[in-house]
Amino acid sequence: MVENRLCSFCGEAIEPGTGKMFVRKDGTVFNFCSNKCKKNNIHLGRVNRRTRWTTRYAELKNKGLDKEAEEKPAEEEKPKAKKQTAKPAAKKPAAKKAPAEKPAAARKEKPAEKSE
Repeated sequence: MVENRLCSFCGEAIEPGTGKMFVRKDGTVFNFCSNKCKKNNIHLGRVNRRTRWTTRYAELKNKGLDKEAEEKPAEEEKPKAKKQTAKPAAKKPAAKKAPAEKPAAARKEKPAEKSE
């Protein structure tokens, strides 16, 4: 009898004769349906619960939606007061100060060039 396996990363069913098996030194066995799943799990270290294209992500998302659906009627009964927040005033750029002129004694004036 052929054993049905699930991908260790995305949760999809793996057809017999396909996929990849990865075994760690400690004896942990991972079954992957594609190289994409293997790279995401082993090499990139991604978590399947946070990767949107996996079925594990969809399962957790659906469980979360069921809980929210039960809580919504309780929230609708209580009117929520709108909070008004003051917008911060836009900061005006500081005016640039003109450089102070040096005293006449400190300035060195260049002699005017003669044009012929």
